[in-house]
Amino acid sequence: MSERRRNGGVVRTIQVTVETGGDTEEELRSLLRWLTADEDIGPHAHGVLSASQPPGSEHMGSLLDIISLSVSTGLGAGQLVAGIAQWRSARPASPRVSVHRGTLRVDIHDADPETVRRLTDLLAQPQDDDAGAA
Repeated sequence: MSERRRNGGVVRTIQVTVETGGDTEEELRSLLRWLTADEDIGPHAHGVLSASQPPGSEHMGSLLDIISLSVSTGLGAGQLVAGIAQWRSARPASPRVSVHRGTLRVDIHDADPETVRRLTDLLAQPQDDDAGAA
């Protein structure tokens, strides 16, 4: 996790995971497209698909199982929660979505005030490795 400054604002990196019975990588790609296309979220977020673990010797490449999402302070937690909740409701099986930062985790089911508060707390929490980031 990292924190850096861009255009005078703080940018923090979070990880987003999706639990689904289907193709996790395709669901992550769908969620990332949804978030970056959203007019409220897209300008304040940049994401890439990443692997949570290095590939095993039996695999040719890494399993892309997380979105590494850099978000600026211009993005409110409520906007991010609403965007994820809307994406979930548009999916046939409403995959489970979690946002992680360090040891903190917030599961996003809908855009209720408690979820927004928990994500706000997660985004506001400084991380040990933030201090050296530029």
